[in-house]
Amino acid sequence: MRDFDVIVAGGGPAGIMAALAAAKVGVKVLIIEQNGFLGGASTAMSTGPVSPFHFRNEQVVKGIPQQFMDALVAAKGSTGHMKTLDPYGSGDSLGFFDREKYKLVAATMLEDAGVRMLFHSFISGVSLNGKTVTGVTVTNKSGLRTYSSSIVIDATGDGDVAVMAGAEYIKGEKDSGLMQPCSAMFEMANVDESKLYRYVLDHPEEFEWKTDAIPLRAFDSRLKKNYFVIQGFKTLVQQAMDSGELRFGRNSLLMLNGVNPHSMHFNSTRITGIDATDAEQLTKGELLGRNQIDSVSEFCIKYMPGFEHSYVSRTSSYLGVRETRHIIGEYILNTEDVVAGRKFSDVVSRGYFPIDIHSYSSPNGYDEGGGSWVTLQDTYDIPYRSLVPRTVDGLVLSGRVISGTSGAHGSYRTQGGIMGIGQASGIAAAMCVLDNEQPRYLEVKKLQKKLISFGASVYRDPEAMEKEEAIARKAVENFLATHKEFITDPTKIQ
Repeated sequence: MRDFDVIVAGGGPAGIMAALAAAKVGVKVLIIEQNGFLGGASTAMSTGPVSPFHFRNEQVVKGIPQQFMDALVAAKGSTGHMKTLDPYGSGDSLGFFDREKYKLVAATMLEDAGVRMLFHSFISGVSLNGKTVTGVTVTNKSGLRTYSSSIVIDATGDGDVAVMAGAEYIKGEKDSGLMQPCSAMFEMANVDESKLYRYVLDHPEEFEWKTDAIPLRAFDSRLKKNYFVIQGFKTLVQQAMDSGELRFGRNSLLMLNGVNPHSMHFNSTRITGIDATDAEQLTKGELLGRNQIDSVSEFCIKYMPGFEHSYVSRTSSYLGVRETRHIIGEYILNTEDVVAGRKFSDVVSRGYFPIDIHSYSSPNGYDEGGGSWVTLQDTYDIPYRSLVPRTVDGLVLSGRVISGTSGAHGSYRTQGGIMGIGQASGIAAAMCVLDNEQPRYLEVKKLQKKLISFGASVYRDPEAMEKEEAIARKAVENFLATHKEFITDPTKIQ
């Protein structure tokens, strides 16, 4: 079968949500993924927990993304959303998960929805009728295969389909062309997490930031542990850097629990100056990342409390890429929109995460080399126009590739954000098929109504927000009543 209503290019968080949403509307969907499994950044890049669905205590991302999280929890593969007591550096909530369960749950949900999946396949070309995309060509073990569709959703992360179709784009930051650094993610097993936590308690001055993560809802007992996020070990790291034992592009270590017993996840490497749309540069980045993983892990085993008998248990299948192309759409979401919490009449999803830009050149945190962590005044709206490329038809943008500036992208690029965008893009694409309409002419009010019927949070719901506030307050009260010691600075608990 080569003819579909909607083709989703990319099986990461945005692509999964887009395919599920389109299928639930009632159209025939194909999702194409380069790996032999789903998840993209969440699984192949070995990123850490699902980033917030929340702004403060308000849940902003709902609908199909929450159904997916519920299914992960039911499969004993996730804690669900946990509240961070101090959101600096990590956001307001984190959903710890088992990557193998993630792969299975995603595939099962897509199968149940009737989505056709095609793995081990790269998008190598697009079919065009004038400036309208009518399908894609893939390269895989079978050779070259062309699949046709009414609408294609570009959830590739790098905008590969859009660029092949001739869409306009900006790479990285508009004026400098700089792109956020890449990271090689990894995990270590057989870690004495209690000993590590004790060290943080006894040496708070060694950490730039630290927080406990506390449960908001029940999850399986096999996943229960003391969850926390820490960045620092400043003295130990500096001594090892001075001696030449540690080389990893940063000057402090960022880590948090893995979901499995006695495991820690590392987001601690930094590969700068890499254009991840260039295969030779990406290869260089992969090699640098492997060397940095080895350097950090050997340092931890030799010097870090709790890591004496640990080992590297997982590395990313490919480099964690934060930023490449920004496709130019009918509206370019900008930094001011994001920081000010701007609202739009054509809202299809809501953004909430601080602007998180890792330093382009400095090993330091957010204070040098163009890095920034900017807290938002309020949630902001992601307009449908930012999902529609300006010069190409037959195409809907999804995930981090939507139309926005580098600064705005620093907020909406996180997993929770792109899941919400994915849901919107999938419903939009399916409605275009059913209405025989091009994306730029789709009736937005009708799209918003459909999103709401699927449970999406298109607008703030004061009644739901009040309930969510109560759940969060109760969780904090329970934590404080049952823990005499905790690493979060009491003055920063939110």
